[in-house]
Amino acid sequence: MRPVDEELVPIDEVARRVGLRASAIRYYEQRGLIAPAVRSAGRRWYRPAEIRRLAVIRYWQRSALMSLDDIADLLAGRPDPTWARVIETQIESLQAKADRLRAARALLEHTLEHHRDAPPDGCPHYEQLIWTSEGHAGHHDEQR
Repeated sequence: MRPVDEELVPIDEVARRVGLRASAIRYYEQRGLIAPAVRSAGRRWYRPAEIRRLAVIRYWQRSALMSLDDIADLLAGRPDPTWARVIETQIESLQAKADRLRAARALLEHTLEHHRDAPPDGCPHYEQLIWTSEGHAGHHDEQR
């Protein structure tokens, strides 16, 4: 039997909409990341606000690769040092990841442009790209 509140959505439909397993939704509820579900006829039903919150959790986990603890701090919305530190740490992490991806792309583009028919062994530009992308600028000469 469906609960009286017409906006409530059953857990299986929530899981489909948000792209999570029902077990993950139950776990997030257990951890306090979302409000407890309304229970009716042995099923869990969720309000639109909780569905939106689940979408946010999924987004942060997949796009920023954040831990559930960090997500919980963000969702708590406390303007305290912990909350700000989590955000700052994530920004730094994303910037470092973007830098690594940019360097990897440059390396692949160089390989495609200059080494299409042979491995780039011994290419000074290739080695420079590798060493600088790893944060070891100037150290590649020591390895020779």
